[in-house]
Amino acid sequence: MNRFLTPTRPLGLVVFVAVVAGFGSLMGASSAFGTSKPPSGASRASFQGLGQMPGSSCGTQALGISGDGSVIAGAGCVSSGKTEAFRWTAAGGYRVLGDLGGGSSDARAASFDGSVVVGQSVDASGTPRAYRWTAAQGMVALPLLQAGTLGNEADSVTDDGTMVAGGNVWWKTSGQTGSFGGGTCSALQAPLRMVDLSADGSVAAGSGAGGLDMFGQQATNAYRSTPAGNCQDIDAVFNRNSDASGISADGTVIVGEMQVGSPYLAFRWTASTGMVNLGSLGGGLSRATATSQDGSVVVGTSLTTTSSGSAHAFVWTARCGMLDLQTALRGAKIPSGWVLQTATDVSEDGTVITGWGVSPPPPGFKFGQTEPWRAILPAPC
Repeated sequence: MNRFLTPTRPLGLVVFVAVVAGFGSLMGASSAFGTSKPPSGASRASFQGLGQMPGSSCGTQALGISGDGSVIAGAGCVSSGKTEAFRWTAAGGYRVLGDLGGGSSDARAASFDGSVVVGQSVDASGTPRAYRWTAAQGMVALPLLQAGTLGNEADSVTDDGTMVAGGNVWWKTSGQTGSFGGGTCSALQAPLRMVDLSADGSVAAGSGAGGLDMFGQQATNAYRSTPAGNCQDIDAVFNRNSDASGISADGTVIVGEMQVGSPYLAFRWTASTGMVNLGSLGGGLSRATATSQDGSVVVGTSLTTTSSGSAHAFVWTARCGMLDLQTALRGAKIPSGWVLQTATDVSEDGTVITGWGVSPPPPGFKFGQTEPWRAILPAPC
């Protein structure tokens, strides 16, 4: 599984930010599920700040979690414009994964048990490359696309670690490769930009071309596709912008953000319901980043007020609606001063969530740093 930082991710590596505010305008919108229920399952919850990655001088972010919830992947900022990929476990803490010779890398996704990690790294020539990491082989560049080509990145990996996807293409450890934009996809729809895979790799979610938006420009729509290139634009409103961030392990649920008038709001899609607006935490902007194995738990980020600095992580279920994750974790004894800003991924059983926020300021300092965290929340409400 894998998670992204921004709705339309630019080429290159992770950009470190303390606040996620780039969802759209600050206009309000209502939730399709009504008023959220107050949390009641917090007594079984736990929270852990992961601290800074060794060598990080300007913040650390968690971008993905293994399906079993035991391994977190991400990147630490080591200098201006440069990051290093990491793999974190409760037993071993941080393991810095290095890079392909260019001094910068990030880790975006992990297999079910976390033994395989994928992401993007700059090679010795300065070219961003997709990679696959294992303890035995280290970081190995992948031929997802010709070096330097748009989409040369590894964004997602199957549960067994044998299939990696990024941009419009996929690669398997057998050496087989293919495109998500062939098959039934028209020339106008392809190339696609797929960002997440189902557990077995049979379905992917991402974005592609839509119609013309309200400004007369090419819209981006959320898409579902297969390794054979049989794609489907899942946004029934062709002339608005939307994009998918994640797909459930069973391939039936897709989450992301969609334009509702002017603002962007989190959505949850199934074949039977279409895109359903999940609302926001009060600020009128939200984005769903990931979902559990069956799509019953959704996580993401939302503004809580009209201030662009009010982003908070959220957790959503059909029973609870959208909840501020920090509120849902009220029994977890989160240290005073923490602000959980973004939930980037969730385990397949829906109980282990990771993301980043701003940690309490160290003694003698006025501001905290961007820091990853891991939370266990068996029952949001």
